[in-house]
Amino acid sequence: MIGRSLGSGVAARLASVRPVSKLVLVTPYDSLLAIAQKQFPVFPVRWLLLDKYESWRYVPAIRAPVLILRAEHDELIPAASTDALRGRFPAGQVRYVVIPADHNSILDEPLYVRTLAAFDARP
Repeated sequence: MIGRSLGSGVAARLASVRPVSKLVLVTPYDSLLAIAQKQFPVFPVRWLLLDKYESWRYVPAIRAPVLILRAEHDELIPAASTDALRGRFPAGQVRYVVIPADHNSILDEPLYVRTLAAFDARP
């Protein structure tokens, strides 16, 4: 299963309730709520967001190997948010790769394709 950006939160949730063989999270975040609160500190985003997309909450129930691909120059998802999500997984469960790209160009990078292929080939 693969989820990218906002979809990474959906993929994490689904992987926490359904058996998956592998999980790939591309430009993921730990909490959309936390990102929004930092981006818009004067607004009560906690009450405005209906779905908080708190991916970190689902980590304990995810059993599959995980590949996290972070865009090195991501202008939307802060590296700290992706790192916080990675830190919630047990040691050894996550392969973490930083791709030299921005949020929207990560799919165009050859390293992205090579990394996905290598992860897919793993048993």
